[in-house]
Amino acid sequence: MKPYGAQCALYGLFVVLSVLFTMFSALSVSDFLKILFGTEEAAAPAATGNLVAILLDKLYVWLISFGKLNALLLFSGIIFVLYSLKNVFSYLSTVEIAVIRSNVVRDLRNKLFHKAMHLPMSYYDRHRKGDVMTRFTSDMVEYEEGVINSIQTLLTSIISMVLFLGMLFYINVKLTFFVLCMLPLVAFVISGITRKLRRKSKKAQEMNASLISLTDEAIGGLKVIKAYTAIDFSNKRFQEYNKGYTRHRLHLRRRIDAASPVSDFLGNTIVIGILLFGARLVFGGDQGLTSELFISYVMLFVLMIPPAKELTTAISQMKKGQACADRIEQFLAEEEEKGVQESAVEQEEAQDNSAVSLQHVHFSYNADTEVLHDINIDVPRGTTLALVGSSGSGKSTIADLLCRFYCCTQGKIFLDGIDINTMPLSELRSRIGVVAQDTLLFNDSVAANIAFGKPGATDDEIVAAAKAAQAHEFIMNLPDGYQTNLGEGGGLLSGGQRQRISIARALLRNPDLLILDEATSALDTESERRLQQTLDQVLEGRTAIVIAHRLSTVKNADRIVVLDSGRVVESGTHAELMALGGRYSELVALQSL
Repeated sequence: MKPYGAQCALYGLFVVLSVLFTMFSALSVSDFLKILFGTEEAAAPAATGNLVAILLDKLYVWLISFGKLNALLLFSGIIFVLYSLKNVFSYLSTVEIAVIRSNVVRDLRNKLFHKAMHLPMSYYDRHRKGDVMTRFTSDMVEYEEGVINSIQTLLTSIISMVLFLGMLFYINVKLTFFVLCMLPLVAFVISGITRKLRRKSKKAQEMNASLISLTDEAIGGLKVIKAYTAIDFSNKRFQEYNKGYTRHRLHLRRRIDAASPVSDFLGNTIVIGILLFGARLVFGGDQGLTSELFISYVMLFVLMIPPAKELTTAISQMKKGQACADRIEQFLAEEEEKGVQESAVEQEEAQDNSAVSLQHVHFSYNADTEVLHDINIDVPRGTTLALVGSSGSGKSTIADLLCRFYCCTQGKIFLDGIDINTMPLSELRSRIGVVAQDTLLFNDSVAANIAFGKPGATDDEIVAAAKAAQAHEFIMNLPDGYQTNLGEGGGLLSGGQRQRISIARALLRNPDLLILDEATSALDTESERRLQQTLDQVLEGRTAIVIAHRLSTVKNADRIVVLDSGRVVESGTHAELMALGGRYSELVALQSL
């Protein structure tokens, strides 16, 4: 709330004015009682007692001078004005805090999304998608209701209680000290109820995240569940977990709901104590505390009970909401991708003039297992390098390292003679175009999907990229051409068409390096053949790295590197490797069978 200090101050001012007019209304009750039960004779105002008593006495003298009936009418008009002003300022404070709350939640959501976009891929390898999504959904809802809303209640309650207590002290110090002596008992009881809320709430949010992950996995894998007739198993697993989560939430709610009635009971107990002790002071002739003023005192204390009760409720809600705040803060504190700023690190020149050069590259996802072992690869400009090998040999890992989704544990990677670790991430990735096996298209128009990597692209540039990817013809046959909405995940298109859109998106950026990661493996033979013809035209004269399982797609590559268990075991053209009769020829023979 720091950026909204001025609005918070204005909110505080409105709350103060609202409470002041409430107090004036309560204090004036003493004059109403005097008018109702006193005589019509106007007496001189009292000169003794505290200022409140003197001012109220002067008001009474002025009102009674008009006669009882007229005095009551005037008094009603004064009360009407006071309550109207109180309601006006109460409304203004509500409007002001609503703006602050909305802006705070908006800013926090923006921070969460910014953090999610800048976290390294390794973070998502370690955490479930449901746990991340919970930060944006239920955690944010709990945070707004439990923390932001409680802060609002807390501020209002504290301001109200300070003003009420100040006035109570001014009216009578002895009676107010008596009240304060009873408050520690209330605080002790309430703290006992709310003490474990933060820990229990954090566990509830973690259980909720697991429940969302379970749901997401079940819906995503529904075909597998149905195929293996595992619906009953999935239902039972979900119901067991949901039962535990519900039981924990109920236990949590009982603790929260207990705070308000307990504080209400204790507040009423204090009121009885005030009536007994205050009556004794009035009967004893305590200076300044008249019977009418004592009634106003009791009314002020009764008016202070709701904010006191709201204060205890807000504290218990904040204890609960703090668990969500902890999870959000933990997410925001995660280390982001290290994007080197321009000129921050001296750029190191490679020893050769290759477009891409991997020199003694080692990589491991964890400390125990190394995935790549001493990889040395050079890709001259304008040539196509193919990476082949069995699953798990490290082909896609090399592509991830080139894009700096991960950083190699040893060795260096150069792009056009520059160490990629010294390049700003935005510059590095703007020079690379990636076409992956799992094509991701957004729920937007064809044009917007092609221009995704270059938002300022003109219509002519988009059409040119589509033509280069052999996609223009089928796009024009769509209902609205380039403005056709593709639906969720591009569901309106076939697999080959989606890949062509993906290729057009990569070509629009005119990248220095084009990476094709299993771009045809999900297609049938006929679609693969047509797409391969497109790729042959696209790759002509470009620097490209092609990763493929189907070796028929890499026969025309300028050079083929064979990987096995994270090591380079062979390198050469298709003809050279076939003549060698090694691992590559084994893979070709297996695929021929």
